[in-house]
Amino acid sequence: MNTFLDNGLYTLGRKQLAIVLRSVLDRYPIIIFSESQESVDIIAESLVKLVPHRREMVFGSDFVSYSEHEQMVLHEKGDYNGERLIYRVPSSAAQLVSNQILDFRGWVIATDKTHLHEIYQAFAQTSTSPLTLRFEKGKLTIESNGSSEGFSDTSFELKLLEKVTSETRTKIERITRILKRAAQGKVSNRLERSLVDLNHEEDRVSQSLYKEHIQAFVEAAWRVMIILMRLRLLQEVGVKSVISDKMLRQAIDYRGASIDRLMEFIKAEWGEDFQTSVQDGAGQTFGDRLEGFWTI
Repeated sequence: MNTFLDNGLYTLGRKQLAIVLRSVLDRYPIIIFSESQESVDIIAESLVKLVPHRREMVFGSDFVSYSEHEQMVLHEKGDYNGERLIYRVPSSAAQLVSNQILDFRGWVIATDKTHLHEIYQAFAQTSTSPLTLRFEKGKLTIESNGSSEGFSDTSFELKLLEKVTSETRTKIERITRILKRAAQGKVSNRLERSLVDLNHEEDRVSQSLYKEHIQAFVEAAWRVMIILMRLRLLQEVGVKSVISDKMLRQAIDYRGASIDRLMEFIKAEWGEDFQTSVQDGAGQTFGDRLEGFWTI
């Protein structure tokens, strides 16, 4: 296979790619550095593709100052239904970013070794340290986990990557089988090989499946947030409103990730913390009285 996911898997390894994916999903900043500016720019663009539900804003062309970034952050906080953003810094703007930006949540920064120290100094002024990737001799590795060292659970991310790879292989094999059956014994071997060469199509299938799974995760998290925000309204008028994770899972009809993982993503994506609003399976009294609550 030759897809944007498999290229990353080839050099990074699936377990490390899962850490990177979780970092991007939860808006932890990422720095990619190398001797080659072209390489780090390509990698940064690939990392942005890991969150297709967000709109890319490129520092140095779409915006260039702290005040512009601050306005975008404030707008995002006030609009739960609006498109979320991810910020990418090409290597050509790496020096400028260290002098302009104070909040690096959701940033992907490409740089060469020359400006790496300056960028680290900028991060030292913030409460978040980056996940750092080194690209050297054609291989991408995690140099430092930064603030994402607590990411001990990447089971959702690993499962998603494995599912996309498996489903892509299955779909391509089905197409190949049909084409071979149609061409067998009727055309030259050369033409048959050309007919079943689906490398470009495989990449499209892989990206499509990946986007589908990511979007399902994001939409499930959004449904969780809507339920819990409505329950918060009940809390504000004095009504006890704690729902069980079992009832919440039934309400959103999603099995791809745990409720805990969805709530961690909600906190990163929309800034809402609902940890005290959900009980585990042992505390289902109120949740069991919420049959039909999803209709609000």
